[in-house]
Amino acid sequence: MDEAQKFENLQTTIKLNPQNFQARRELIMLCLDLGFEKVALFHIDYLLKIFPDDANLYFNKGICAEKLKEFDNALFCYQKAVELKNDEPDFLYNLALLQEQRGDIDSAMTNLKKVIYYKNEDANAFFSIGILYSKKNDSDIAIKCFKKAIELNYSDYFSHFYLASEYKKINDINSALLEYKKVLELSSDYSWAYFNIAQIYFEQGRIEDCITMLKKTIEKNPKDVLAIKLLAQILIQQNKTSKALALLTKKVENLENGDLYYLMAKCFELDNDLESTKNCLELCLNYKDTLTFNYKAIEKEYKEKKAGN
Repeated sequence: MDEAQKFENLQTTIKLNPQNFQARRELIMLCLDLGFEKVALFHIDYLLKIFPDDANLYFNKGICAEKLKEFDNALFCYQKAVELKNDEPDFLYNLALLQEQRGDIDSAMTNLKKVIYYKNEDANAFFSIGILYSKKNDSDIAIKCFKKAIELNYSDYFSHFYLASEYKKINDINSALLEYKKVLELSSDYSWAYFNIAQIYFEQGRIEDCITMLKKTIEKNPKDVLAIKLLAQILIQQNKTSKALALLTKKVENLENGDLYYLMAKCFELDNDLESTKNCLELCLNYKDTLTFNYKAIEKEYKEKKAGN
């Protein structure tokens, strides 16, 4: 029986016998799997009138509310679930993640540590604690947490990625590179790993290696503006303006990014194409929401070039 048939059968069962609580619970879980949060909520609220102290119902209601972006309600439901059953790791974990999302880092940390107390081999909890310590700029403890997460689940490439980032923060570049490469062994399409390796190579002066990694980044994520910008800037520094323009022209059609138009202007300026330089500067100013270069300096440059024509 497929999920659609099961859904119809459960609804029919409940219609014929509204007191079939087990069927309602099964339907709730199926609705969560299928993305029918509002239907699930209807049946959860029905059951809560009968079972007002059911922690699992509050937990599932929290999941529905969170998916519907009703975060205050989700927080209340997760807190109620934990209040009714305070030793359930899943309840504590979801509550902690929502607390982190809302900026309550200390409460999130407390509840994640409780998760580990009750379930000391929970790789996700160690990873999430590592994220919190990273936000607190405590790289030493963050590294320990990410290492523990990897020990428990080596295939979690996010743990390797964030471990690499912490190594980079403390200037342990060799360890950072090693972990980024492990990310790519586990997930060869993860573009951020290629980009972060490219940044390290750039800082080390390994420009050709950097270019290789940037091209790989763009191959995996054609809309990665940071990678496109850095590659274009390197090509401009190497006086390869035609290659930089080819890259920027192709990408700007879909991205319409102020920074990319500015770099195009620099290419045309180096090629002594004043008209195209002015056009790109004007476009650059029109997309100021995506501009990270100095707006006032570019505006002044554009006015000067326009007046000098």
